[in-house]
Amino acid sequence: MKKLNASITLLLLSSAVLSACSGKESGNSPSPEGSAGNSPGSTAAGSAAPDKSKRETIEIYSYTQNANASLPAGDSDFVKKAIEEKFNVNLKLTYNMLEGDDRYNKLNVRLASNDSPDLVLANGLKALEYKNNKMLVDLNEYIAPEKQPAYFKWFTPEVVFKRFSMDKTKPEIQRIPIPVLKKSPVSWYVRQDWLDKLNLKVPANLEEFMKVAHAFTYDDPDGNGKKDTYGFSVSANGSGITFDWPQWMANGIEGVLYVKDNKLVHFQMDYRVQDVLRDINKMVKDGSVDPDWFLQKGTAHIDKAIQGRVGMVRDYGGQFGLASVPSSPAARSKEVNPNAKWTAFNAIDGVPGFQENLPSLSVVVTKIAAKNKEKVETAFKILDYLTSEEGYLLTHYGKEGVHYTRNGKVITLIPEAMKRDFEDKGDWLKAIYQVFTPEEPETLGFEVVDPRQTAEEREMLKKIKSYPISAPIGTNVSPPEGVDLVNQAKLENETMAKIALGELPAEQWKTVLDKILNEMGGQKLLDAYTEQIRAAGAIK
Repeated sequence: MKKLNASITLLLLSSAVLSACSGKESGNSPSPEGSAGNSPGSTAAGSAAPDKSKRETIEIYSYTQNANASLPAGDSDFVKKAIEEKFNVNLKLTYNMLEGDDRYNKLNVRLASNDSPDLVLANGLKALEYKNNKMLVDLNEYIAPEKQPAYFKWFTPEVVFKRFSMDKTKPEIQRIPIPVLKKSPVSWYVRQDWLDKLNLKVPANLEEFMKVAHAFTYDDPDGNGKKDTYGFSVSANGSGITFDWPQWMANGIEGVLYVKDNKLVHFQMDYRVQDVLRDINKMVKDGSVDPDWFLQKGTAHIDKAIQGRVGMVRDYGGQFGLASVPSSPAARSKEVNPNAKWTAFNAIDGVPGFQENLPSLSVVVTKIAAKNKEKVETAFKILDYLTSEEGYLLTHYGKEGVHYTRNGKVITLIPEAMKRDFEDKGDWLKAIYQVFTPEEPETLGFEVVDPRQTAEEREMLKKIKSYPISAPIGTNVSPPEGVDLVNQAKLENETMAKIALGELPAEQWKTVLDKILNEMGGQKLLDAYTEQIRAAGAIK
C-alpha cells in the first residue's frame, strides 16, 4: 500500500473499499507440489507423451504492474512452460495493459462480440457492473476448499464465500479475491548517526518524537555549523493531513477505516482529530517540521531525507533502510554522506498505525466463458497452482537450483541468476506473474534469505513486520444514496489543514464535524457502513 493522504482516501472510499468484494473458486486441482515421477512434463510409465497440437488454449485476462515489462519468448518463460506441461494446455496470459479503463474497454469490445477469456481479473467497480448487467456466473460449482486447497491457504472460506460476496442476501458467489499483501511494510525511519551524535535514543512515543525532531532542527546533527536540517517532513500535496504524522496514533486513531473494540472507526469522522491537529500544530509552530511540508508533492520529503536535510520520515515501500539495495534511500544517502545510517521504528511503540489491507482485485467468470465449463475448471486449476508452494516459488524466485536453493522451508536466493534472467529484463516475474500472489512467503511457511542483505537489514525487516496493525473492516462497503462524499471530504481536508497550519483553532474541528455528521449525511454514512460490516460478521 502506498501512502494514503486524507483527501485521496475518502474520495476513493466508495470505490477502493467497494473493490474488496469477492466470491469462490473451483477446479479439481492436481497436487500443487507435484509428486515424484509426476513433475511438469512427465508422463506415466508406458504412456505416450500428450499431443501438443490438441491442447486447449486457456486464457486469463490479467494486467501488468510495469508498462515496460513483457514475457520472454519460448522456454525462457519458465512459468508458462511449467503450466503448459503440467496441465497439457496452451496458456494465453493477456497482460499487456496496466490496470485501468483501457483494459476494461478492450475487454468490453470482446464481450460484445461474444468472445471472452476463461478467467477475468476485475476490480470491484467493474465486477459489480458486470454482475448488475447479469454477465457473470455463480462460482459455487467451481470453488471449494477441497478443489482449491492451495488457494484456501490464503483465504478462509468465510472470507471467500461471505465477506467478499457482492450480494450478501443470496448464496451466489460471482467473484473470488486475488491474494493481497495483508500487512504493508510501513515504518518511520530516523537518522541513527544523528541520534548518536546528539546522544538521543530512537523515539518510542510522541513526546520523544517531538524532542528528537526539535534537536535535529536546532542542534546541528550533521555538524556542519549551519541551520540547514529539519526533524521531520511529509509531502501533503497541498491537501489534507497524511498518516505520516504519528499524532494520529498518539491520540488513538490507528488507520483510515478499521474496526476497534467491535466498532467502526473512520479517521475523518472522529472528535479525537481535534487533539491530533493540535499536536501537529505544536510541531509546526516549533519549526521542527520542514516548512515546505504542506505544499510539496510526491516523494519530495524522501528526496530531502536522502540529501541529509531531514532526519525522520515515514515510508510505505519496505526498502527505505536497506543500504544493500542500490536504489534505496539508505544507499543513496550514503552517496551523499558515507556515515548516513537509517533505523526503522514505530513512532508510538506498541500502537497500530495502519490497518490490514483488503483485496482490491478478484476473479470473475462470464456467462460466455462458462459455456465451456471444462476450460473454466482447468483455468481455476491453474489459478490454484499459482497460489501453491510450487507456483509461488516459481513466480517469485524462479527455478530451484538455478535462481535459488531450498533447505526445507528456507529459500536462499541466487541474486546473480535472478538479475540475469528476469530482474534485468523488465523484472517480468514481478510485473506479470506476481499479480496473482503478493510477496508474502510466510503465508506458505517460507523463510527467504537474500544474501545481498546484511544480518542487520534482515532484522530490520523482521522488526517492521512485527509492528501491530488494526483489524480491517473485513468486507466491501458502499455509501448510501444521497451522501455527498466529495463535499464532505473537501470540508474535512480544508479544516484539518487550516488547524494544522495554525489558521484556525483546534476547537473548530468539533463545530465542523457536527455539521458533517448532522447536516451532510456523515452519521448516515457511518450507520450504513456499520450495518454492512455487521452483516459480514466483522463486528457483532
